[in-house]
Amino acid sequence: MELQFLGGASEIGSLGLVVRDQGRTILFDYGITPSDPPSYPRPLPSTIDAAFISHAHLDHTGMSPIVSRLPKTRIVATAVTTAVTDLLARDNLKVARLEGYLPPYTSDDIQTLRSRFTETDPGGSVRHHGIEVDVAPAGHIPGAAMFRYRGAKDLIFSGDVLLQATHLVPAAEPPKGDVLVMESTYAGREHPDRKVTEREFREKVAETVARGGQAIVPAFAVGRAQEVLLALQGTGHDIWLDGMAKKVNSIYLNHPRYLADSRRFRRAVESVHTVASSEERRHAAREGEVIITTGGMLDGGPVLTYIAEHYKDPRSSILLTGFQVDGSNGRQLIDQGTITVDGVTIRPECEVLKFDFSAHAGHSDLIRIVRDTGAKTLVLMHGDQREALADALRGELDVVLPENGHRFEV
Repeated sequence: MELQFLGGASEIGSLGLVVRDQGRTILFDYGITPSDPPSYPRPLPSTIDAAFISHAHLDHTGMSPIVSRLPKTRIVATAVTTAVTDLLARDNLKVARLEGYLPPYTSDDIQTLRSRFTETDPGGSVRHHGIEVDVAPAGHIPGAAMFRYRGAKDLIFSGDVLLQATHLVPAAEPPKGDVLVMESTYAGREHPDRKVTEREFREKVAETVARGGQAIVPAFAVGRAQEVLLALQGTGHDIWLDGMAKKVNSIYLNHPRYLADSRRFRRAVESVHTVASSEERRHAAREGEVIITTGGMLDGGPVLTYIAEHYKDPRSSILLTGFQVDGSNGRQLIDQGTITVDGVTIRPECEVLKFDFSAHAGHSDLIRIVRDTGAKTLVLMHGDQREALADALRGELDVVLPENGHRFEV
């Protein structure tokens, strides 16, 4: 069994794995790195028998429309992943045109992608031209899946995985297998206690509102905004939701079986105001107590409207809830205390804090996943500190740290 990473081996982004086994060629994920401009994985092989998408974040799906150009390739994902992938692909195309860089695919590719999807469910299995793959819940976000390919060896592809249940999704259920290809985003690092984080987050929101400020909560549209909504449910604040998360909410509501508690999620969505016009955005920016809005890294989207309204107000706060990639406005805000908008650098006078709402397994849980699968070989991907995890597990099993483009046997 031969493996080759087209991207995402030793970095977070542009993930793509090709598996060649018994005359078959299989692809797991094909994403982009959402930098400015984006970067892309290596080109696809000329033939792929089947492709499997673990979940809908752009670093795993951003190049999936390109897969649709290959003849007869079936693309397998859960129903909620296919819906959100389509939404993000169309938005990514729009952003490329607005930002002035050449998009890697066309609207025709997106349309073809939709016709190539084969939908599956966690707990099920897929058989296609002699290829057999089992599907297991990965936690992380609604619809996220782990895949077990049954070939010469049973190979597990983790995608992004979370072993702890959250308000939004149940915990992952790793299957057994011989080879585990696993993400290592938080290798060497642990997350703080989630209940403590949520309590501190709610307390800071309440403190901001009590002193007459606005709590601006930048959040990724897929997964994070919904988790924040649920964390704030029942607090009684005047909460507004802006950006693409509104469309993602609709998709999640249409696929309730992927949620930890669909009725609770519906109540959370119905309890907040949604911004549907520029007039409502102006009202929310001036009168809202809490704003949950894209973009999560402050590089664009409605969040900049709210920051522009309140960045000089020391009573207000910017409460970051997600990873801030190097080069993003969010990273600049954390490291330098400034952000750049339309070429102008400003220094917010409002309070700035970051809360760990990560949907990835921490170091200890990653080790637990490895042991639970019973794998004899571990291939670490999708992380820039893989050595910490490799050092913790060497002696228990064979550990491989691949690089992009290199072909290797397992």
